[in-house]
Amino acid sequence: MTKKPSGSFYRHILADAWSVVKKGKSLWILGFFVSFLGNGGVYELLVQGTGRLGLRENFGGLAAAAALLPSGADLIATWKSLGTSNAVTVLLLGIAGLALLVIAVWVIVASQGGLILGVRDQHKGRKRSFNALLTAGGELFWPLFSLNVLSRVVITVFFYLLLSFMVLLLTNVTLWSSLLYLVAFLVLIPLTLIVGFVTIYAAGYVAIQRLPFLEAVGAAIALFRTYWLISLETALILFGINILAALALGASMLSLMMLFLPFIIIAGLIPGSIGVWLIMFLGITAGIALLVLVGSGLAAFQYSVWTLLFLKLHQRGHGGVSKIVRFFHRLLG
Repeated sequence: MTKKPSGSFYRHILADAWSVVKKGKSLWILGFFVSFLGNGGVYELLVQGTGRLGLRENFGGLAAAAALLPSGADLIATWKSLGTSNAVTVLLLGIAGLALLVIAVWVIVASQGGLILGVRDQHKGRKRSFNALLTAGGELFWPLFSLNVLSRVVITVFFYLLLSFMVLLLTNVTLWSSLLYLVAFLVLIPLTLIVGFVTIYAAGYVAIQRLPFLEAVGAAIALFRTYWLISLETALILFGINILAALALGASMLSLMMLFLPFIIIAGLIPGSIGVWLIMFLGITAGIALLVLVGSGLAAFQYSVWTLLFLKLHQRGHGGVSKIVRFFHRLLG
């Protein structure tokens, strides 16, 4: 196989990922379900978390919500007051809701495994149906589920640790509390990113190389240690693509609103007409459809990028060199 020049390493991966997504229509459906896990998994929790750390109301609102939760005695008293028939109805609704939740979790996690396998197969020219990929992903449910739960628990712990240091700083602003928060920020934020990278690579080891959970995590850590700069640069590229996609989506939603607005105004001038509600319903439906389409495609594209990067890094002589390393090499060479 001809070695591609290192300068085009990222361009080839992005182009191949886009080609895979365009040709694999079933990947879009899988991408819709996987989008509930978060697009990419590296920076999403970081952005969501650090974007709220400066809000004093965040901690206060959490405490207020916890104070409003009913006690055990209140729950028992409420249950007794329902009566037998109502209690059975509530119990059946609870069981049905739990069953739907279990099914939803299974579909989302199975879609993650199916999407990774689908990207690999599509890249090799093999097309597989949505049902086949979902079934194949379902066989990987438990290791992928454990991986997702573990990563989110760890990142949540990091988030609330950082939040506690922020609360300490807001409560008593001193030099030491400021330094303590700064150190915690500089330590926990990189650790959050590392967890995201390891989670992505471990999912690749589970789905593609069928490694057990613990071996997959260990292999993912080793892969990240070797290619941490390439991983970080890939995440930054995808972050920029997300920003561009968000801007394009915002412009499209605005254009859609401007398209329906004249019809809403005209329909509003007709007394007793239900046209306003009908046009608003059509506009909202079109907006939701656009959001689903963009979100599904973006999730499928990002997983394609990470999967192809994972496959590329395992090829001997893959030609992948960090842009930063190439820059300093040219600068000093």
